[in-house]
Amino acid sequence: MKQIINTIIFIPILLLVYCSTPTREIKPLLARKPYLQCALKDSLTILWRTDTGTVCKVAYKPAAHGEWKSVEGNVRLTNTGVTENEVVLRDLEPNTPYRYKILTNDIDLLPDDTLWFRSPVSQKDSVFSFFAVGDIGEPIEEGGTPDLLAKALEPSVSSMNFGLLLGDIIYPDGKSEAYDSNLFNHFGSIFPYLPVFTVLGNHDWHEPENNYLKEWKLPHNEYYYSFDYGQAHFIGMDSKNGDFHEYEKQVEWLKSDLEAAQGNATWIIIFLHHNGKSCTYKEDYNNVMALYPLFEQYNVDLVLNGHAHTYERLNPMNGTGEVIPEYIGSSQVYHTPKGFISITVGSGGKLRGIGTDSKPFTPDPENCRHKDLVARAAHLWAFLKISVNGKQLKGESFATEDLHLVDEFTIHK
Repeated sequence: MKQIINTIIFIPILLLVYCSTPTREIKPLLARKPYLQCALKDSLTILWRTDTGTVCKVAYKPAAHGEWKSVEGNVRLTNTGVTENEVVLRDLEPNTPYRYKILTNDIDLLPDDTLWFRSPVSQKDSVFSFFAVGDIGEPIEEGGTPDLLAKALEPSVSSMNFGLLLGDIIYPDGKSEAYDSNLFNHFGSIFPYLPVFTVLGNHDWHEPENNYLKEWKLPHNEYYYSFDYGQAHFIGMDSKNGDFHEYEKQVEWLKSDLEAAQGNATWIIIFLHHNGKSCTYKEDYNNVMALYPLFEQYNVDLVLNGHAHTYERLNPMNGTGEVIPEYIGSSQVYHTPKGFISITVGSGGKLRGIGTDSKPFTPDPENCRHKDLVARAAHLWAFLKISVNGKQLKGESFATEDLHLVDEFTIHK
């Protein structure tokens, strides 16, 4: 009887000791380094991924002065089974360098790294630069060079404000499962510091496009959208497989957006995946060329695309797609130009050989189906850097392998 009583007394004591021992929370592990999205006006979105987590925060402060602030965000389970952390920073001082830290469950995940970003410039600011490049995420084992592109961009990260990714971001099928191995793992020295805006390409549409939409955070409906940066207006379009996503609806939206930009922007730049007219191995896409009258009517300056794995800058065209005669030749300087300039930058991470005799991969201006169309073409891995300074816009194309200058042009308004 005495033994039974002792047992009855001892059990609650055991339970009390067990319940009073604090549970040890599992430390989250970083699954994807931070990347910056939606650099709009005075705000910026920071995302990163962990293997687990319930609460996420960003601590941030101006690099030159001030105290640390923190903002809590949202976490969600992704379709690949990891946790996405998303924090939106608001009321940022314009064109200001910031330091920041990422925290999941109050743990600084990169304590030894100096993370930073530059906030968007104000609408009055007329000086900024960005890169544009498409067709990036070809697997290295298949001959892709996303690693070389990231290495080539790295020296310019602190001098640029953002980047445009011109579709076909992940090969071969745009699957979420391939985003880290084919892109993010190579861009750890770029994406934590430089915001990027993206558009869908045909390979991003191979899988349900939700794969793409879950990887990025973009304005409007994420398929097509616009944003202002300084005194420039940017329009991203979803050309899907060349036939466009919601074509009629998207074109009506484009008209309204271009109309609203008139008189409010010094520069208008459109970026999408598919080309219109071209001298590359790709066909001319009718739905892109059908937009040419709008480009002329609403004073579009540049149209940037990927798709063809090469570099090609066209002479200025009018609304019917005809080259404006006064620009025929190797024009590099344009004063108060007429028409719009279309540029293909589709060799960010994928390049093919000479192809077949009937369908060469290299641009072929001399034997092109469109006479006098091309101002400059080069078949090599390359990216484009655009620098805006008031009413001057300068474009420079660089080879990713050795950073030699491939092409340059300047527009004066």
